[in-house]
Order: sequence, then C-alpha cells, then structure tokens
Amino acid sequence: MVENDEAFMFKEKMVTYNTVIDGLGVIGRYDEAFMFKEKMVENGVEPTLVTYSVLVKGLIKAKRIGDAYSVVKEMTEKGFPPNVIVYNNLIDGLIEAGSLSKAIEVKEDMVSKGLSLTSSTYNTLIKGYCKSGQADVAERLLKEMLSMGSTINQGSFTSVICLLCSHNMFDSAIGFVGEMLLRNMSPGGGIRTTLIYGLCKHGKHSEAVDLWFKFLGKGFVVDTKTSNALLHGLCEAGKLEEAFRIQEEILGRGFVMGAASYNTLIYGYCRKRKLEEDFKLMDEMVERGLKPDNYTCNILIRGLFDMNKVEEAIPFWGSCKRNEEGKKLFDEIIGKNMQPNTVVYNHLIGAYCRSGRLSMASDLREDMRIKGISPNCATYTFLIKGMSIISRVEEAKLLLEEMKEEGLEPNVFTLHNLVECLLHEMHTKNILPNKITYTVMIGGYARDGNVTEASRLLNEMREKGIVPDSITYKEFICGYLKQRGVLQALEGSDEEHYAAIIKGWRKTDTVAD
Repeated sequence: MVENDEAFMFKEKMVTYNTVIDGLGVIGRYDEAFMFKEKMVENGVEPTLVTYSVLVKGLIKAKRIGDAYSVVKEMTEKGFPPNVIVYNNLIDGLIEAGSLSKAIEVKEDMVSKGLSLTSSTYNTLIKGYCKSGQADVAERLLKEMLSMGSTINQGSFTSVICLLCSHNMFDSAIGFVGEMLLRNMSPGGGIRTTLIYGLCKHGKHSEAVDLWFKFLGKGFVVDTKTSNALLHGLCEAGKLEEAFRIQEEILGRGFVMGAASYNTLIYGYCRKRKLEEDFKLMDEMVERGLKPDNYTCNILIRGLFDMNKVEEAIPFWGSCKRNEEGKKLFDEIIGKNMQPNTVVYNHLIGAYCRSGRLSMASDLREDMRIKGISPNCATYTFLIKGMSIISRVEEAKLLLEEMKEEGLEPNVFTLHNLVECLLHEMHTKNILPNKITYTVMIGGYARDGNVTEASRLLNEMREKGIVPDSITYKEFICGYLKQRGVLQALEGSDEEHYAAIIKGWRKTDTVAD
C-alpha cells in the first residue's frame, strides 16, 4: 500500500514538473524552464522523454536550434532516444530557420534509427524544398506521399502547385489540383488564378477552360480574378467565341462580372475590329449598373481610330457638345461626370491632326490646360505632325519652342515630324534638297537608329540624280552598324565603306572583333 502511494506521488510530481516546464516554454521563459528541470533532478525526479520533448519543442519554437540539439544529445545519453515527434520538431525548426541541408541530415538520422517518416515529416520537408525552389524534389516527395496514401495537408499541395507553375510544369500542377479535388480540398483563389493565367500564357487555353469548368463542377465559387485571367488569355489568343461562352456561363450561374471583365472582352473584340459587339457589351455594362471607366473609353476610342471612324470619336472633350454626332458618343461612352485623360486627349489630337483639322486639335490642347491636364511629348509630336502635313513651318517651330519651355524634351519622332515639315516648305518654294541636305538628314536618322528612313532618303537621293559621296555612305553605314550589325553592312562594301565600318566598331566598343 505504501509503495503504491509513493509511486502515485512520484507520478504526480512528474506530471507537475512537466506541466510547469511546458507552461514556461509556452510563454517563452525557456531559461526558467531549464532551471526548473535542474531543480526537478535535485529533488530526485529524473526527466522523462516527455520532459525532454517539451523542452525541444519550446526551444525550436524560440529558434534556439543549438540549445535544442544539446537537449537531444542529453536525452540520448540519458537513455531516451528521440522519437518521431522530437525528430519532426527538429526538422520543422530547421526548415523555418532556412537550414534545409541540416533538416535533411536529421531526416536521414531518423531513418537510420529505424523510424518511419510520417505525414508530418513529409509535409515539413515539402515546405522546405518549396522554399528553396527545388520543384523536382518537392514534386517527387508529394508523389511518394500519394503512393503511400499519406495524409497531405492543403499547404503542401498549394506550395508545390505554385512552385510547379513558376517553373512552367503545368501538367504536374494540374495533376495535383486533380488530387486536391478528389479529396474535396478547395484550391485557393490565388492558386486557381495563377494556374489559369500560366496555362493561357503558355498557349494551353483548352486546359485552362477545362480546369475552370472543373472548379465550377466541384461547386467552388470562381472569383472575378480567376475568370478575368481566363477571359484575358482567351481574348489575347483571339478565341472570342470561347470567351463569350465563359461570359455566358458566369452570368448564367448568377456570378457577378465587374468592369474589368467587360473591359477584357471589349479589348478582345476591339482587336478583331468588331466594334458593334464592343458597344453592345458597353450597353450591357450600363444595364448591369456598371459605369464604363477611362480604360473602357480608351479601348473604344483606339478601336474607332484604327477603323478611321474619326467623326464618331470626336466627342471626348467638353466643348464639342455643340456637335450632335460628338454629343451622342460623348453621352454613350464618357458619361457626363467623366473627364478624359491625357491618353484620350492625345488620341483625339492625333486623329484631328491626321485629318487636317489643326484648329480643333489646338482647341483640344487648350482644353487640356483648362482642365489641368498637362500636354506631354506625344501631344506636341502630334501637333507638329499636323503642321507638317499642311506645311505650316513657323507654327511647328513655335510648338517646338513651347514644348521646351514646358520642360519637355522632343524625341526622335518629334524631330522627324519637324524635318518633314521643313522638307514640305522646301518643296513648296521649289527649293530642291542637295547632297548636303540629304547627307545631314541621312546622318541624323542613322545616328538615331532609324535606318529605314535613312535608307528611304538614300534611295530618293539616287532617284533624283544626286550621287551620294563617301561622307553620305559613312553616315549611313554607321547607322546600319548600330541598328543591324556588321555582317549586313559588309556586303558590297568598298574602301570607303570599310573605313565607316571601322569607325562603327570603334563607336560600339567592338574593336576586338
């Protein structure tokens, strides 16, 4: 009876000590936990496997890996070899600390001791391999788990699938998604979007569509981002009928399509020049309570301009409301409370300039300023182009000066338009360009890398009976070298050409070649 009482009291003491040590570990007071363990020994109560396991777990949580190793060493010396739980805690701590190689060593030690890897071991190792970007190994471990019938957590599936997608290993990724669906696990919205976007990006549109329908079939609510990724991929590939089928499925199931979804479809139809369908989609947006935004308007305006329907695009500025045709489109696309942005203004200014309506283009620029929208380099480039078309050289020069005063630097297209304007003036005054004029222009275009225009001028020069000299050829070939490389410039070269090539090599730091 006395012996039984003593055994009971000893057991009670053991439980008490272990509970206190565990509690101190939970609140992060590990040094006190160690001291309590020493006090436990002083009082004649030897630590058990549970005691050591509690200490190891706490130290791992505190990222004190070295101390955890010391406890493992001590418990082994005391005749308590680490069990699977201790090993798993060690592996998890090392993975969290980024020490995958040491975690693998612990795993190998675990196996050498005759212990079997558990689902927890595998899941932890998979997490480590995914962190280090080792897709092949992570895939292999996950397949091993599947073949053994192990319990795989959702985090392992998700991590491996995302990693496989980033390595363009879509077939394997789809296979694991299928395994998740078999287990009634729901791939998160992020992983669904990543997978469908990746499949579309790599031309696997049918697989993306099939997967999207699989998600629906399992009763998962496919979020807007995932659907948009699919719609965008299909529209980019010109698969508008399939995109329209997806749209019908979305609406038919009572899901909401946002402005981004409609914009994606409008963009797709616009690329195919199907503007009638675009405007139907915009009407549908409005019927569903969605307001076309600037992106919607920019797409439609670009489509109208591409199809030379300038008259229908005119209304994107406030003062054009006197124009009935303009007012109609203004009311339909922009809406009374929406202000056009720089992109829309530039589209309009460019259209007016191309159609020779310079006064309206200039009015638009003034309207921009009134609304606090600053004209940019593209704005002035369009205006200078317009002046070039009707040979208004002085106005073009003034625009260039205004541009500089506003702190804007002209680009190669701006200067190209100005040169065209000057050439127009020369033609109207019967001043024919001579060899020097052509050489200067060819050199300018060549130095800017515009070999196409330089070639055109060189051919025009010859057609007009003006013989290019060595300087002309040198300027042209230097540009050719800069744009297209040495071998093409070598063809048909004479002594002067070779001199130019050497000059080009020196400029491009390829003398060693």
